[in-house]
Amino acid sequence: MRIWVLIFFVFGCLAMISLPSDASQYEALPDLAYEQPLDAEALKEIFSGQTHRGSYNFERPNMDGFHFEEWTSESGEVLHRMGDRLDMGRWEIVADQICYSYDSPDLLAACFSFYQKGNCIFHYQETVGGVVVPRFTAVSVIKGEVPNCEAPMS
Repeated sequence: MRIWVLIFFVFGCLAMISLPSDASQYEALPDLAYEQPLDAEALKEIFSGQTHRGSYNFERPNMDGFHFEEWTSESGEVLHRMGDRLDMGRWEIVADQICYSYDSPDLLAACFSFYQKGNCIFHYQETVGGVVVPRFTAVSVIKGEVPNCEAPMS
């Protein structure tokens, strides 16, 4: 019996080694150890008065699909469209991050750092509802641009 357990364990390990890991699909993500997030000046230039089109790397409750479009006005308003849903709110740059707050009670306030590769902007969530939850959540480009990066998000 022990030999069968050992055999299954060894074959299981070999199977896991030979298959590509989930992380392999994210090779194009910025490396936080070596790359710096965009500073406040770059964020203002890239987001103020712009519409970004992109996709999330997760399904969001009460939202249809992964793709989104978000307009960030120069005066601080934000409009976020995902499928048929439109959410309005505010955005501001705080210490080299953009913080969003939406009028909808099911969308918690969140702050993000942003990394750029080519013309792709990678959204790195720092906090949600005041709680630290660091992870890459989305990638976007300015509306009308063709992405020139290897975007790993769906």
